[in-house]
Amino acid sequence: MFHIMNHDWWKRQPGRSLILMTHTHRAIVIGGGIAGPALALFLQRAGIAPQIFEAYPEPATIGGGFQIAPNGMRVLAALGLADQVAAAGVPSSELCFRNHHGRQIGHLDLRRSGFGVTILRAAFHRILLAETTRHGLSVQYGKRLCGIDSAGSEVVARFEDGTMARGDMLLGADGVGSRVRALVLPDHARPRYTGMLGIGGFAGPGAALPSDPQDAHQLNFTVGARLQFGYASLSTTQPLWGWWCHLPQDPELSKSALQSIPDDELRARTLRAFRGWHPPVESFVSTTGQIMRTAIYDVPALPTWHVGRVMLIGDAAHAMSPAGGQGASLALEDAMLVGQRLVQSSAIETAFAEVESVLRPRAERVVAQARENDERQLKQLGGFGCWMRDRLFPLFVPLVARELERQYAALRGASAEAA
Repeated sequence: MFHIMNHDWWKRQPGRSLILMTHTHRAIVIGGGIAGPALALFLQRAGIAPQIFEAYPEPATIGGGFQIAPNGMRVLAALGLADQVAAAGVPSSELCFRNHHGRQIGHLDLRRSGFGVTILRAAFHRILLAETTRHGLSVQYGKRLCGIDSAGSEVVARFEDGTMARGDMLLGADGVGSRVRALVLPDHARPRYTGMLGIGGFAGPGAALPSDPQDAHQLNFTVGARLQFGYASLSTTQPLWGWWCHLPQDPELSKSALQSIPDDELRARTLRAFRGWHPPVESFVSTTGQIMRTAIYDVPALPTWHVGRVMLIGDAAHAMSPAGGQGASLALEDAMLVGQRLVQSSAIETAFAEVESVLRPRAERVVAQARENDERQLKQLGGFGCWMRDRLFPLFVPLVARELERQYAALRGASAEAA
């Protein structure tokens, strides 16, 4: 079984039982992805009645794999979902770095911080939705937000189908292209294009599997003269390998234009970019049927995450490139801290300001680090540059490990401060 130390801190929060008996606030949650359902569960624990609204007509059933980092798993432990998520994916606390010839140039062991889990996004989403259902909560689909009225102590959300919802607060958990952000911060409505495409998929039948059995229990990253390639096992019960990379794309493509590119064309482009790289890189790409693709955006620092009784969380507030490895985990932290602070403060605006003050500095730092990682992939290293990188990389591994451990431990500090 998968266990995390001290995951019952929520139950020990001062005053929690009193507020559960007396609180009557209603919350409108916009977004039914990861942050929205998690937020609704924490709000319900705080004695607040949440309503969840999602613009898409039905739950998402597609998507690749991703990792929930140790700090995200601590949030899931507080919800009682850590074991279930770990069983549906592959627990791992190790990261392996190789050069494009296959030589290992670095290895990170983060077991002191706990465990991350690599999992199919759709599988994780099903677990979250099942938990909301178990607690009597549901997501209303096909609800595309078109307006927010916030006057006095009530917030009204208006939807394109003519319906509306009323609450004491509204929380925008509606992703990188957040409609809530566009309505309350119109000068920051559009996210920033990073100049990169996220490309990935699942290795098909007949793919050459990694020669090192340990690869199935860690995240594997390969760095070349310019680009990077990652792969990981997504299941402990069947051979299921996912891979991902970022490819430069200028100019920016519309969503429809990107989706219209044939799989064969994207596969060929990816194979050209990684030709000659160590096994199983080319084999994974060449055997993949459907090539997943997405334009990568982030959200630069906003002037604020909250306006009155309306607050942004997750990607709506601080979307980052997947190169940061923290998108889902920071969204889960946001959800937990919002619920936690609302337990301890009767003033909604005060609670929102406290959440932002705790989470914003680290979130913005990770957004910047992720962007820098993508920008490094746009620069070509010569032969000597690669030689130097391979020899200097091991020297920086302990520094990277300490930084990651510090980031993963930040949630514990925030929890203690809130207590």
